[in-house]
Amino acid sequence: MSRLLTVPQLRRVLAYFFLLTYVVLLGITWDGIDFAWARSEGALTFGFAVAVWLTYGLIYLLPALLITGLVEKLVHRQREHGHKAVFYPLAVLSTGITTLFFYANAKLYTLYGMFINSFVINLVSTPGGLESLGASTASKLTFVAIAAAFLLLQALLLAATLYAYRRFGEPNWIPRRFFTGLLILFAVTTVGERLVYAYTTATGVTSISSLTLKVPYYLGLSARGVLHRLGVKVKRSQTFQLAQGNLNYPLHPLEVTTPAAPLNIVWLVSESWRADTLDAEIMPHTWAFAQNAQRFTHNYSGGNGTRVGMFTMFTGIPGSYWFPVLAERKGAPLIDVLKSQNYQMSFYTSAKFSYPEFDATIFSQVPTEQLHEIAGGAPGWEKDQQNVAHLLKFIDTRDKHRPFFTFMFFESPHARYYFPPESVIRTPYLDDINYFTLSKSELASQIHLIKNRYLNSVHHLDSQFGRVFDYLKQHDLLKNTVVLMLGDHGEEFLENGRWGHNSAFTDQQTRTPLVLWVPGMKPSVYEGMSNHMDVIPMLMPMLGVKNPQQDYTTGFNLLAGETRDHAVIAEWSSTGYIDRDAKITLPLSVVAAQHPLVTGPHDEVLSPQEQDALFARKAKNLAAMLEELGRYLKKTQAK
Repeated sequence: MSRLLTVPQLRRVLAYFFLLTYVVLLGITWDGIDFAWARSEGALTFGFAVAVWLTYGLIYLLPALLITGLVEKLVHRQREHGHKAVFYPLAVLSTGITTLFFYANAKLYTLYGMFINSFVINLVSTPGGLESLGASTASKLTFVAIAAAFLLLQALLLAATLYAYRRFGEPNWIPRRFFTGLLILFAVTTVGERLVYAYTTATGVTSISSLTLKVPYYLGLSARGVLHRLGVKVKRSQTFQLAQGNLNYPLHPLEVTTPAAPLNIVWLVSESWRADTLDAEIMPHTWAFAQNAQRFTHNYSGGNGTRVGMFTMFTGIPGSYWFPVLAERKGAPLIDVLKSQNYQMSFYTSAKFSYPEFDATIFSQVPTEQLHEIAGGAPGWEKDQQNVAHLLKFIDTRDKHRPFFTFMFFESPHARYYFPPESVIRTPYLDDINYFTLSKSELASQIHLIKNRYLNSVHHLDSQFGRVFDYLKQHDLLKNTVVLMLGDHGEEFLENGRWGHNSAFTDQQTRTPLVLWVPGMKPSVYEGMSNHMDVIPMLMPMLGVKNPQQDYTTGFNLLAGETRDHAVIAEWSSTGYIDRDAKITLPLSVVAAQHPLVTGPHDEVLSPQEQDALFARKAKNLAAMLEELGRYLKKTQAK
């Protein structure tokens, strides 16, 4: 056969190349769909799983196919030859990006139970975001190698396809209308599985909708109205939507009477500090300190990530307000109160103030010179040690005639979980965590080794907390200093099938310690429910704020005998409601709007019938919660 391909032949080569790429995508996504579970749910669910697996890879390959095809047509209009330099690289690049994207999604879901979303995009695009991942040099090099490998794979596939076509010509065993038939089959299959989705979600069959939550960006079809008109008994559903409007926070200007003897405040927050690590073995210094303080044993963060966890503890309002606060660069009212009383302030972090964007939200009114970071790539435990030294120096050299407020964010327990050799209390542990080579089976078999790393890092955290406690005791500062300690969020180790945080509202990801030392207050253990949003209403009265707390918080002053009957947690696209009976996650994105997640209060798995009954029983509570979430939004008036 001639080595110079005609235009029709070239288009056939491209068709075979994209077919091979589609097979690669099938291989990448095979492990992401639980076929064994789908088979156990019945023939309909299993057939749906197979149909989705066969179709959605091709759907996301279409952009690369269309772009390459369009460029090919444009090039051939201009010239008959010389086209290879244009769209051969384009075909390799576009399909390489597609396969890498699918691989990244599969790896994210394997490790963390999430897909590439607005949170991940923010992580990549915001200064300090990628640094917060804590990936080792080996992980970074592995990612570069994998990205290069996918591009190389596509280049080899195209080269092999070209060689085979030039050497052997059109395969005789492939029907002439093969690709046309394939597209027709694809169209029928994808329409069919979406009709199945529409029917099952309308009639209350949960197995199909549960399966689609594991498919990246699955866009289901809703046909409740049509099915109802056709006589199908449609299951009624209640929809929930967050209030919209302009930020109105606080509701009224804060009225403050400066206390006669202002209290100092030392506020210590740790990354990924989960509730069950506060004990005498793992954290002896903190445990001993907590015995003489207010210890809250059933505390929930405001979310499952650093952004919302920090935001809720400093503002006292739900995480759903993050975006309007960021848009207006609204600082935490607490900072305004401290500044009005001439507090000396100094803030330290072993991460970044720019990621998440705390320098544009809760700390936006803090002068830059008071926000201290440590440049360079030192491990988290070293930065924690250095920052504690800087924090203690600030206290030591302060103006003794003025109150002070200091804050520090610790990084030791952040994955990859940092600690020096002297902090090892659990062995064996994994020497390094290479995110990009860790498979699902390897993660499951090594999770105990990973958790041992975490526990060692928390033990090191305790040693740094201990340095602060010792200093405050030695300098007789505990008699006039409030000390606050809590985690931004928790950390899961496959207790509910996830690793890390930011992926679900499980207890392991949302429960954190909360310890509060108040001078002169009798030690106590508070066993009722608490939330990060309760910190501000407990602190503000100590600072002389006279407003009703509803003006500036949705939290409760637990020190004044108030109690809460539910907690609110949030993340990028969901809001969670927790009480003594239930934990309900309300997805707020369009893709997941029909899939509220209902479990027991501590993530107990419920049958579909139990979920439906519990969700119906809590409908009024959920509506009240959403109304509460709109308290600090002023509805815009239509003109």
